[in-house]
Order: sequence, then C-alpha cells, then structure tokens
Amino acid sequence: MALTVAQLSSQIEADLDWRHAELAVFRDLLTRDAGTGIRRRVLFRGAWAILYAHYEGFCKYSLQLMAEFLQGLPDCASLPHSTFLFVHDKSMRQAKSMATAEAYEFFRVTVEALRQAPPPVGIVETKSNLWPDLLQNILSDLDLQSYDVVPSPVLIKTLVARRNDIAHGQKVFIKDLTYYREYEDATSALMYELALAIVDRASKY
Repeated sequence: MALTVAQLSSQIEADLDWRHAELAVFRDLLTRDAGTGIRRRVLFRGAWAILYAHYEGFCKYSLQLMAEFLQGLPDCASLPHSTFLFVHDKSMRQAKSMATAEAYEFFRVTVEALRQAPPPVGIVETKSNLWPDLLQNILSDLDLQSYDVVPSPVLIKTLVARRNDIAHGQKVFIKDLTYYREYEDATSALMYELALAIVDRASKY
C-alpha cells in the first residue's frame, strides 16, 4: 500500500520520538551520575554505542520509508536521473552482464518502458558502517543532496570511528559530558534535518 506524505511524516516522527526518548534516558544517567572510574566510563561507552545505533537506525529507517513512498508514484517520469537509477539498480546491474545485442535492446526499449511504469522499491543499503560520505551518496540517490542534512560531517565521522572501536572492545573512553553532548547534539540535528528533508522532498512529487 502506497504511503501518503502525511503517513510518511507520521511514521518518521514516531520513530524519531522513541529514539530521542531513549537518548534522553542515557543523558539523564550521565548527568546525574557523579561517580568516577569504571562505572562512569562504562556509561559513556554505552551512551556512545547507543547514539551511533540511533543515528544509523533512524537514517536507514526514514530513507527506506522514502523509497517506499516513491513506489506510490504513477510512473518514474518525475524521478530525477539519480533516483531512477537507484530504484532500478537491480535491472541496471543485470544489464551489465547482457550480450551486446541484448544490452542494446534493454537501453533502447526497456529503459523507456521502465520510465513509464511505477517505481519499484529501492533498497537503502547502509553496509556495516554509515560513514558520512556513504550517507551523502544515499541522499544523492534519493534527490536529497540539496538539503543541509549533514552539517557536521567530521563529528559524524568520529562518531562512527569511535563506535567501531568500542564495538571491537578497544580502550576508547569518552572524557566528559560536554564532549559527549557535542556529538549527541550533532547527531540529533542530523536526524531532525533528515526528517524535514524527506517530508519536504516527498511533498514536491
């Protein structure tokens, strides 16, 4: 069943709300806990891992919703080139392995037929780590590159890198609440900007 813009907005808002509620719990623990030593280090490491999880989880969820919204369009005629290639990625990859004559017919006839048909659902792939450059590529695929979704790519890159170190059991410690809040604020801002960008772009179809 095709998503309306209102349904898209509602689902993204609900997902954003529960994620920020969970982050608020960790923030409260970090603010109230005046302990030192291993307890505080563990809380910060846990908060950092959860922060990354919500960054990647929200991005993948909301961008996939956008891909599902596109499926409700009557055809692909209104899709920009990058988004057309994204939703038909599987077909384009298969065409690369075709014999010359078959590939010629595909690009001469089949591509035009695909443009006249409703879009299939593209799959948003965040791989094992959602680095900011990968996120920018996905934003471009879905024609969201004109929105300032990632205003602090250096902070997001550090978020990913340190999460990896924590996940691999390395001795990476977050020094204090002010430092952690800088990354939480940057991540929250990104999530809000992405939500607004998706709904705004969807409303233009």
